[in-house]
Amino acid sequence: MRIYPTMKIFAILAVAMFALVQTSMAKEADTIDELVAMFDDSKCAECHEQVYKEWQNSWHSKAIVSSLKGMRNFIAVGLAKEWNTPVTKAEVLKCLDCHAPAVNYASEKLAKELAGLIVTSFDKKDTDEGKKAKAQLARLNVGCYSCHHIKATEVAKGLRGEPKKGVIYTGSDVDAGDAHESIQTVDITRSVFCMQCHGVYKAPDGETIKCNTLSGSYQNTYQNHGGSQTCQECHMKKGHLFPGGHDIETVTEGLGFNVEIAQYQHLPGKIAGVKDKKKWVPSAVVNAFIENKTGHRVPDG
Repeated sequence: MRIYPTMKIFAILAVAMFALVQTSMAKEADTIDELVAMFDDSKCAECHEQVYKEWQNSWHSKAIVSSLKGMRNFIAVGLAKEWNTPVTKAEVLKCLDCHAPAVNYASEKLAKELAGLIVTSFDKKDTDEGKKAKAQLARLNVGCYSCHHIKATEVAKGLRGEPKKGVIYTGSDVDAGDAHESIQTVDITRSVFCMQCHGVYKAPDGETIKCNTLSGSYQNTYQNHGGSQTCQECHMKKGHLFPGGHDIETVTEGLGFNVEIAQYQHLPGKIAGVKDKKKWVPSAVVNAFIENKTGHRVPDG
């Protein structure tokens, strides 16, 4: 059989893709220890100590353990009971692609184990077993590599491709003295980057996960009425702490409060115990106005 040039190209591409898949599969982690080692954030603190401290006090650093109830319900109620769907890595990633992006590099076996730990840590939270499960899950989170590598090219993967091995993506100017290879990308500075998780999540199989609708109110109301600020401009005023609604100063900035008071006096009628006597009573009408000054619904998340 004659092999035409086009067929040769397809054959070469097929072999290359198979090799790529095999290589990718070989690098999947089978244990939490392996997965944590693959994306060890602690080394980032050597050069970015202040940023790392901010992140440690952020909700991103607690992305799994702060959301156990919702994820447990998805696994134990949604998959197991309502949809009769087996637990697979693809299903687990419908939660953990955002709550722990490193799980994209976990094996099928490890992904299923993580699903079990999520259910155990919530259902048995007052037992030693539940506490141990939660401690293991706490080692995974939205960390430095989550945004600056794993999710860095997701906004336009068809254009950017997969993240390059060993590269850190940044929205800032690249410093030639960096201890790692860096690539500047405008994607990280735009709201659409945050919307990957803080919005309506679309899984690879087409399922839409509506954990929240923040991006909808931001786009459909704020931007459509001329708003131009990005998520980062408001939520990174305190660096990588990303305070949001958990910080009283941020809440104060996002809500306008105005009170109007109209004073008057009125006669209530007869006063109990006092015959044929009336008394003017100081009174007031109070109108309180609360204004949403944020770029999205409040509350939301």
